[in-house]
Amino acid sequence: MGEDHLGADGAICWREASADQQAGLTWGAAAPDTKGARDETLKEIRPAMRMVTRIAQLVARTVKRVLAKERQKLKIDADYVRGLRQKWEPEDDARLSRITLGGMDSGPK
Repeated sequence: MGEDHLGADGAICWREASADQQAGLTWGAAAPDTKGARDETLKEIRPAMRMVTRIAQLVARTVKRVLAKERQKLKIDADYVRGLRQKWEPEDDARLSRITLGGMDSGPK
């Protein structure tokens, strides 16, 4: 496993800071299985570790920005749909009431 594939393959990944850990590189799902293999991998990438860390930080920031924009779009869409639903509900409730009372809904009159 060469250093150019570690991030892309999921061997290492960026971990955001949490209450009990600081941000930094960590082993990912495709990391080497044994401590010996991990030590060997670390020895291979150590000269580039500063650059790998910086790239991981930049990617993480970019993803956060993109996700924030997408979440904002989803919120706007949800607010719009919620507004439509508030307008539609009385009409829909009336139609449902007619149906549940045994009347046939013949559509708009």
